Amino acid sequence: MIAPSRGIVGDALSAPKASDDRRFEWSHELVGYTEPGDTLFVWDRTLPVPGIGAWGRVLGPLGEESRTRRGDDDVPHWRMPVSDTLRLASPITLTALRRIGGDIVSVRDEVEALSEGPVYFPFIGSPATLAPAPAYLSKVPRDLVALLSSRFGFEFAL
Repeated sequence: MIAPSRGIVGDALSAPKASDDRRFEWSHELVGYTEPGDTLFVWDRTLPVPGIGAWGRVLGPLGEESRTRRGDDDVPHWRMPVSDTLRLASPITLTALRRIGGDIVSVRDEVEALSEGPVYFPFIGSPATLAPAPAYLSKVPRDLVALLSSRFGFEFAL
């Protein structure tokens, strides 16, 4: 799940790569682990009620580009091309997600119990305080996709 600041993904995921002179940002590094065919959910904070408002596909191939930011030297970035995003007819709002917050937290707990490292889950908090992770990119596990699909009436081929 991507959470672009203006609700628009563009033609590629793009994020600075870690280096010795820049701090490590796990949500940026996840761009380097995306693969062609991955489903990309778009968290849109520009909606009247923020939520998952669109989806698309990662196309690939993964590449690199340099960008100049705020007068810095060129900064290496990950660049992963993506498809056009498709708007959901009915966005999955934060309010709706909190209504099934217990189920979402159960999925998170199960994934964490089966994993030895971080899981980069897209939501934080308890069922009542559920919120999107403060990250550019996070991972949506298959069980969460299945839960959202069954509760909100859409299907994504994984």
